[in-house]
Amino acid sequence: MEGANASGHDQRVVGLYRQYGPAVYRRCLRLLRDREAAKDATQEVFLKLLRDIGRLSDRESALPWIYRVATNHCLNLRRDARRRGEGHAGGALELSSSAPAAYPDRELATRVLARFDLQTQAVAVGVLVDGMEHEELASALGISRRTVHRKLKRFLESARSFLAGSEP
Repeated sequence: MEGANASGHDQRVVGLYRQYGPAVYRRCLRLLRDREAAKDATQEVFLKLLRDIGRLSDRESALPWIYRVATNHCLNLRRDARRRGEGHAGGALELSSSAPAAYPDRELATRVLARFDLQTQAVAVGVLVDGMEHEELASALGISRRTVHRKLKRFLESARSFLAGSEP
């Protein structure tokens, strides 16, 4: 009976991978800025899902859980790489790689994002770039909706001041 249940869990994870794998990869790529690291991170996220699939009560709770695990995993990888002195993981989060390189505001957006901690960057990117609702993002990041609102408000206020030239 245990083996049959494990097989059912495996099939559920395969279905979730097919449905959400590309989105998780894009999220990891956006955070890590390295295709191979993003592929590895995506695999790690789904391996964790396979280990913890029993915790998910339904398919509705899967996406916020997967997104939160992917975000936290990638932010931890960036932090660990920065601690080891690896340059590629440092710096600000980037805008979507689908944005044209010649887009004039891309460099400015990157400079604005660099002024904030990683969690605030994740909130700003989640809401302003990924178009996530506050509740959805809060669930995905494992923080309160109020924290998302507060971090986004501070981000927008500081970004406006920076763009207006009142901050260096």
